[in-house]
Amino acid sequence: MSDDPGAFVDDAGNQININRMLRSTLCGIQAASRPYVMKMRADHNLTSPALAVIGQSDDAEPGETKLFETPITTTTLYIRDPERLPMLFHISDLVQFGTRDAMLAMWEQPLFERRTLFNDKPSRNPFGNFIGYTSARMVTEQALMLGVMRRKGIDARLGRPCEVGLSNLKLWDNVLRRNFRVLNHSEAGVDFPERFLTSRRVLSTLYKASAIEQLRGIDPKRYRLRIARIWLNQYLLTCLRPGWWVSFATIVLFSSSPTFAKRVRSYWRTLRKVAHAESYRI
Repeated sequence: MSDDPGAFVDDAGNQININRMLRSTLCGIQAASRPYVMKMRADHNLTSPALAVIGQSDDAEPGETKLFETPITTTTLYIRDPERLPMLFHISDLVQFGTRDAMLAMWEQPLFERRTLFNDKPSRNPFGNFIGYTSARMVTEQALMLGVMRRKGIDARLGRPCEVGLSNLKLWDNVLRRNFRVLNHSEAGVDFPERFLTSRRVLSTLYKASAIEQLRGIDPKRYRLRIARIWLNQYLLTCLRPGWWVSFATIVLFSSSPTFAKRVRSYWRTLRKVAHAESYRI
């Protein structure tokens, strides 16, 4: 058993357990004696070998965004499509399969310090905010991805979890497509817990595997259209998105009465049977 470094807790009581996840996963990978490693939660079950296939390295395209010698295989659960939910660098950490070397490159990271993950004050600005009341700059999945990129010399930064700019969008598109073989979660041969699949609203924010494959070779004009769609959905059409109203409600409640807000949130999450009571999956 590895030592538990604990989790960070934000202003609203949400947990960012990146250090706990890094420590426990790395210990498992280091203990592996075979050339291939699968990372999978204990409450998941394999139903087919679909996940256990190594992706093909794309050596035809030059660039500095190659993180691993061979891509890591994962699923679309929870890789957010920024046109549906404005979050970049949000990789799936539930199940992964790759060479031992690639998995070590993914998970062998120094533990995070609080000042790296949090701003000084929580954000009370609901404009373009789909996360709610928090001072976090990034959530766990984003911290994992930005950490491995930083170790490879790619210094991407986020000021808040829902920050989307054109340069970071292009970077994330390239990193995601080149370094991961992504399967639709319904076709990956993994029996996910029911609580991960109950919210249609959350599932509707995920990438489809075919959409990730089509990220190759987007020209500047199409990128301008892509970022315009993202910003349109993020800033102008927010009132049409239920997720934004939930986020807005957390900002109002926690700004006025944190104790009451936590009670309401606990009831809401219990009612919806979300994966973790302290998670950001509102």
